[in-house]
Amino acid sequence: MFEFENIFALLFLFCLPLYIVLKKKGFLLKPSFYLSFSDWRGSSFSWKNPLYKISHLLTKVSFYLVFILVVLALGNPSLTRQEKVYTSSGTKILFVLDTSPSMAALDMAGVSRLELAKEIIAVVVSQMKGTAFGLVAMGSDALSLVSPTEDHRFFMDQLYQIEIGDLGDGTAIGVGISAAMYHLGSSYTSSRCIVLLTDGENNGGFIHPLTATSLAAEENIVIHTIGLGTIGTVPIEYTDAQTGKKYSGYLESRFDDVLLRAIASESGGSYFRADSAALLKDALMQIVKEEEISQTYYIEEKKEYFYEKFLYSAFAFLVFAWIIKRFYLKEIL
Repeated sequence: MFEFENIFALLFLFCLPLYIVLKKKGFLLKPSFYLSFSDWRGSSFSWKNPLYKISHLLTKVSFYLVFILVVLALGNPSLTRQEKVYTSSGTKILFVLDTSPSMAALDMAGVSRLELAKEIIAVVVSQMKGTAFGLVAMGSDALSLVSPTEDHRFFMDQLYQIEIGDLGDGTAIGVGISAAMYHLGSSYTSSRCIVLLTDGENNGGFIHPLTATSLAAEENIVIHTIGLGTIGTVPIEYTDAQTGKKYSGYLESRFDDVLLRAIASESGGSYFRADSAALLKDALMQIVKEEEISQTYYIEEKKEYFYEKFLYSAFAFLVFAWIIKRFYLKEIL
């Protein structure tokens, strides 16, 4: 709720119309002497430049705005809003995102698989306050980018920095799951899960995916798997992150459906097939809703004050009016 804490200061606003009325009535006019210069039997001087009148009007309006903004600042404007402060741990969800070159395939309504995955993940995360999200990038190796955190802005920043081929041209699913487990293993929340998003077969790493899955099941960590993309010949275009070389052509798309189903089944998770943005969003929303747990929280009121912004604005209008008067109208304040 927006309010002025010092409401009586706003009474000074009535001084402005009073000043305008008194000035029009002639009570506040400065004493002046009119001199007329003209040639012998010629016409007297007159200012015909319309820009002069506009500039004069702008300075007058600016001074009025300066007065109004200063009075509003004296009123101490503030915005009060209510926020939930969670006092218990919620769900911890860690995304393992494939970054192999095949994720550059343009078979998702003209968008690459990786870019679409990032966009949908960001949408889902933004809707799940109180849920901690983590992120592992997976290629020939795996890299933990974000430990489970409720700082969704930081999560988004790291998510959008992921690029195709950052971790090589392979798909090490077992290593990706193991990296995710490392960050979830010491967590004591009642709900922990890994969401594996990939479009390729396991062809890298030194840990077999089912071995990593068995270890996750022992720790009561659920793994949900999502197979991205379509099957068949699809266009692909990307720039190698290591060499800078651009690749463009076609890819024979396929992924190990059997392995992804086995990983989900053994860990108590679910397998989803996502060959469109709508199916991917539905799959992620279903997962986070399924893993969501009740949290205790209290409502905290937070105030944000705006008097500084009003004063800065008043100063800007004052400088604007001074520049016009001093350098264009050639007047001295």
